[in-house]
Amino acid sequence: MSTIIFAFSIFCGWLIFDIVKHRKVTLEIVLSSFIVAVVAGVLWWLLDLFFL
Repeated sequence: MSTIIFAFSIFCGWLIFDIVKHRKVTLEIVLSSFIVAVVAGVLWWLLDLFFL
């Protein structure tokens, strides 16, 4: 459950950062935020799996 919350918070943070940076919402910005969140979630899950 912590992995999903972490990935969602990364998605929201990255999306807000890109919206502030580019001043608009596009499909490319949403997809890039989603991809970053999925990668971060997988890495967080692997860290949780092996080290905790």
